Amino acid sequence: MKPDNLELWPDSLLVSDMQSNDRTAFEKIYSRYWSKLYLSAYHILRNKEASEDIVQEIFVSLWLKREYTLVDNLNNYLFTAVRFQVFKAIRDGKLRTDLLHDTDLLVSAHNAENAFAEKEITQRLDESIEQLPQKCKEIFILSRKEHLSVKEIAARLNISPKTVENQITIALRRLRTDMGEFLFWAVLLLSGIWGK
Repeated sequence: MKPDNLELWPDSLLVSDMQSNDRTAFEKIYSRYWSKLYLSAYHILRNKEASEDIVQEIFVSLWLKREYTLVDNLNNYLFTAVRFQVFKAIRDGKLRTDLLHDTDLLVSAHNAENAFAEKEITQRLDESIEQLPQKCKEIFILSRKEHLSVKEIAARLNISPKTVENQITIALRRLRTDMGEFLFWAVLLLSGIWGK
C-alpha cells in the first residue's frame, strides 16, 4: 500500500511509478535529488552553469530512458551519473579547472581504504609536473604550490605577467592531457567522494 503523502514514498516506489510513465513520481525524484546532485557537481567544478547543465542532462536522460534503465538504488545511480559527467567534462577539457584543486578534492575526500589510490593520483600528478619544460614547471609550481600571484611570479623571475599567464595555461593544458584519462578512471573507482 502506498503512503498518501508523496513525500513519504521510498525511492524504489517512485522509480517503479516513473517507469510506468508517472510524471508526478518523476517530478518528486527531481525535487528530492536536484539540489544534492547540483551541489555535488558544483563542489568539484565551481561552475554554476556547467553544474546545472550536468544535473539537467542526467534528469532528462533518466526520464527518456525510464522504461529500460535498471535502477536498483536511485541514490547511487544518480550520484554515479554525476561523477561520470563531471569528470567527463574535466577530461574532455570543456571546463577550465585547477587540476591541483581537483586532485586535492579527490585525495582529501576518501578514507584509509583508498590510500593506495591516493598515492597513485599524487604520484601521477608529480610525475606529470616533472615532465613540463623547466621554465613552465617553475612557474606552475610557484603559482599552484606556493600560491604566488602572477605579478609576484613575474617580479621574482623578471618576466612579464603575460608570459606567466601563458606558461600556466600551457602547464594546465599539458597536465590535463596527460592526466585526464587517469583521473577519470580513478574517480570512477573511488567510492564515497561525494556525500550522499
